[in-house]
Amino acid sequence: MQTKETDRINARVQHDVKVRAQIELEKNGLTISEYLRIVLTSVANNGLPEHFAQPKQEVVDSIMEMTDAMTNNKSLSGGTSKEAFERSLRE
Repeated sequence: MQTKETDRINARVQHDVKVRAQIELEKNGLTISEYLRIVLTSVANNGLPEHFAQPKQEVVDSIMEMTDAMTNNKSLSGGTSKEAFERSLRE
C-alpha cells in the first residue's frame, strides 16, 4: 500500500480559542488535527460554501443605515470607481 505525502500546517490562534475548540471537538470524538483535515479536504474537493463571504443581514442593515445617514437619506448617484462612489457620499 502506497502512502500519500503529507504536509504540516501551522496556525496561530489565541490560547483560549484553541482550548474551547478542543473541548467542543472532543465532545464529538475529534482532535483539532482531524477536524482541520476534514475541513481542508472538503474545501479542496468542493470549494467554499456558496454564501461563505456574504455578511450577515445585520451587517448589511448597518451599512445601509450608515449610508443613509451620510447621504441624508438621498439616493446615491453611484459610479464606476471607488473615487466616484466616495465623491457621491460627500455631495
